Order: sequence, then C-alpha cells, then structure tokens
Amino acid sequence: MKELIQNFPHQLKESLHIADSYQWKLDRTISNIVICGLGGSGIGGEIVTEWLKPIAKSSIYVCHGYHLPAYVTKNTLVIACSYSGNTEETLNAVEEAFEKNALVVGITSGGTLETSLKAKQCLTVKVPGGLPPRAALAYPLVQILGILVHGGLIDDSILEQIKASVSLLNNEQGAIQVIAKELMQKSLQKQLLFYAEDVFKPCLLRGCQQINENSKALAFYNVIPEMNHNEIVGWANEKEDHLVCMLRSNLEDPRNQKRLDTTKEIISKKSNVYSLLLKGNNLIEQSFYAIHLLDWLSFYLAEEKNIDVMEVHVIDYLKSTLAN
Repeated sequence: MKELIQNFPHQLKESLHIADSYQWKLDRTISNIVICGLGGSGIGGEIVTEWLKPIAKSSIYVCHGYHLPAYVTKNTLVIACSYSGNTEETLNAVEEAFEKNALVVGITSGGTLETSLKAKQCLTVKVPGGLPPRAALAYPLVQILGILVHGGLIDDSILEQIKASVSLLNNEQGAIQVIAKELMQKSLQKQLLFYAEDVFKPCLLRGCQQINENSKALAFYNVIPEMNHNEIVGWANEKEDHLVCMLRSNLEDPRNQKRLDTTKEIISKKSNVYSLLLKGNNLIEQSFYAIHLLDWLSFYLAEEKNIDVMEVHVIDYLKSTLAN
C-alpha cells in the first residue's frame, strides 16, 4: 500500500494519457448525468460532482445503490464506474439504465460490466486492473472528466488543472508525509473528526473511508456551514479523547472563513484542534493535496498499530454472505 500511495501522482498522469487515447461523441442531447459507483469506484464521482458545480450545464447525481432515480430517460448520460467490473449495485443500476434507454458508458478494468457494455456497443474505458479499488482513485476520477470532455459537456481546461496537480503532489510528496506523520502521532488513542468548508466534503469522506479500510478504525467528518446549524452544539462538553483536524483553504468564502475561525475558537476550549492549510492554486489542486495527505495518514495509522493495510476480511465476508 505504501508504494501505491506514493505512486498516486504517476497514476494520475497515466490516467490522463488514457483519457487522451480515445475518441467519443454524444449521439443525443443530454439533460442530466448520473454517475454510478460504490466505495473506491464511487468516490471519484462525488469529487468530480463537487468540482463541476460552478460550471456544469447539466445536473449531476451520484448513485451509490442498486436503483437509478426515476427521472432517468434516454437523454440521461449514465457513467458506470466499477473498478473490478463486478460491483452488484452498479451492475443492477446499469441494467435499469438499459431499460430506460439511457446513454450508458463505463469505466472498469474488466469483469461483468465490461462484457455487458460491449454487448450493447457502449463506450467502455478500460483501466489497468489488479489494484485494491481504494488505491485506484485516479482511474475513475480522471476518466469521468475525460468522458465529459469528449462529449463536449465540459471544457478540457479541467484536465490541465489535473496535470498541474501532478506536479504539485510530486513537489510536496515529502512535506505531505511529514505532516501526515505528525497528525498520526497527535491522533493516537483519540477519535478523529475532520472539518472543512463544504467544497471539500468529498475529500473528507474519502479520508474517512481510507482510515476505515487501511487503518481499520472509525473516523467522522462534517462541513461548514451545515455543521454550524447542529453538530456544533454537541461541543457543549469537553471531549479530551477527540482530535479535530480542520482543513483550511485560502479559497474559503469570507463568511465560511469567519465561521471556521469561530468554530475553531469554540472547539479549542473543549478538545484538541489541529489546523492544516491546504496547498494549491485552485480547488482541484487543493483537493488532491488533501486526498493524498489523508491517504498517507491512513497508512501511518495502520503502520503504527501494526495493522495489515491490505486486509479487508469483513468486506469479503459480507460479499460471500450475499453471494450465498
């Protein structure tokens, strides 16, 4: 896992090459977009959806279950993401998409999804296989954007920002690891909570998922301003067994910046707070910085506790029980 995390910038670069390697055009007008995926295959959809909010001309919904929204029609673009190609929820959603005559495309390393899509002559973007899905984030994330660029639904300038992110991560790799180790040391024997402005919500979710799978531990998050309307009241009493990590950005909305400052002031009286300024020139670069840092944190937590990072016996058991 250590090598896979370290290789993330290269994986992004490789995925950009894949996105440049094919031609595809829409054959109909698209009214809305649905991205289907679970776990490591699904979080890319959440990240992309947040990035595209200021520029997307079509509504985008991420489906993390078996069933598509009722509004899906022939004018819906359904992007199916399953790294293994065998995610049962995504496969079921794809069958529903076929029944609704939606325009279906897929991102996968193979499996049943590839077979199903090719049988229907749908665009199938093939990505390298053999990795744990949580360590293959660059493939679905970049390919979703590539599909939207090829379809003329977004401008290709967003791919240039990803190229810049590769350089950022390569340049900051050592510093990111130092910060991740420091955060790991401060979080030992404590419950981790993450807070940030709402545009970083998918990054916080990804970080918690990585801690769940890699570190075999629980972690939680919330975002500003929503957290100010409910969860902040939960800090009425001291919680010395908690560590709050606040991810801060120089891109914050002025009102959210004030909210985050005040929230930190309130929580600091009740618990330990670790503030971290994200590096990068835009939301995409800062998102990748946060993702990469929290990936490293999940690895160092597992290493410190002598936990097998790769092992996911609980998920294997759950899948086998469902299969039977």
